Amino acid sequence: MKKKFLALILTGVLAMSATACGDSNKDAGSSVNTVNTDSRTETQDDTALPTEQATTEAQPDGDPMEEAMKNMESVTSMEAQMIMDMDMTISADGQEQAIETSTVMDMVYFNDPLKIKMDMTIDMGDQGSMSMQVYAEPSESGTYNLYMYDGQNWSTSESAASDLVDYDARSNMMGYIGDASVYTQEGTEEVNGSNAYKYSYVLTEEEMKEQMIDSGALDSVSSLGLDVTQIDSMLDNLGEVTAYVWIDEASLYPVKYEMDMTEVMDNLMTNMLAAMGEQAEGVSMHVPEMKVVMTCSNFNNAADFTVPDEAKN
Repeated sequence: MKKKFLALILTGVLAMSATACGDSNKDAGSSVNTVNTDSRTETQDDTALPTEQATTEAQPDGDPMEEAMKNMESVTSMEAQMIMDMDMTISADGQEQAIETSTVMDMVYFNDPLKIKMDMTIDMGDQGSMSMQVYAEPSESGTYNLYMYDGQNWSTSESAASDLVDYDARSNMMGYIGDASVYTQEGTEEVNGSNAYKYSYVLTEEEMKEQMIDSGALDSVSSLGLDVTQIDSMLDNLGEVTAYVWIDEASLYPVKYEMDMTEVMDNLMTNMLAAMGEQAEGVSMHVPEMKVVMTCSNFNNAADFTVPDEAKN
């Protein structure tokens, strides 16, 4: 098997899929899975709710989606989980290799002052797994101390608030949803035991192309030697994708965002091999699954945390 060549493709595919889904920050989103969608813990009653949350638990005067985005602007803390499942099959020289990955990212967000915690695990099946931890808290210099654990060692650096957006649960959810006005309400569904307004939005082929370009996902395939025209051709005929958002009926917060990009990623891989021409002769790639989900909970009531001593030392 053309190991070096396939390694380059695999690196590009994984980087592309993660970037395109995680950094689109407009109307792209994720897939199916649920965590606690209640905006409080089971041990609390209504009298213990923070003021910010208690005042939002009423029927909205306007559209629930619009109200949810307004509520997100004033969130003081929250928890979130993002899950990305991606399976891929690569065939070359009569051999076939199946790669299954599941990435789980758990995030805790506090505002004023900004504090962030993120635990990430990437399960690659038979190929093993890897984990990472990230903490961020204000520094004495007015920036933020960023502590990162790569599974073996801790490292520390100073960062601006803008550099922490990848680990910011609130910014991630708001970025996924994007323009709330483009969504269509589809009635209500039960999400983890609570009623929620369901919304959908169809991203056209042209919008998907713009999302890929704006996200910077194409930077990861530059090592394959493709010119601008070839890279642009990779983004043709990707297909449409429907994004879904659920707004909790009681709290009016977005509790789930879902999008299945399987068809788009499968078409993208086919287009990439076609663009490479002779370089990819005898190689085929298939993406049987590409799904991402982000779910949010414990709005204004997230579990507090402290940075571990081993990180600071």
